[in-house]
Amino acid sequence: MSSAGSDDKATRAQAFVQGLVSPTQALGGHRELGTTALARRLGLTDEQLGGHWCSRCSGIWYGCMLEVECPSCGNRHG
Repeated sequence: MSSAGSDDKATRAQAFVQGLVSPTQALGGHRELGTTALARRLGLTDEQLGGHWCSRCSGIWYGCMLEVECPSCGNRHG
């Protein structure tokens, strides 16, 4: 029975192997770029913020769902 269970785990791991690999941008780690001014002005809680990746800064910034501009460098292209 335990061998069948481990076979199932191996099959699932093979199916979702991309979930086990770090993205290229994150191999060297990432920076916390902070929260946008709009999110701070609105007084949003952590649960209400969305995380966004900035490839130029190699970091994650937090803001409203529809915000697209990195608060650190102004990049609008992810």
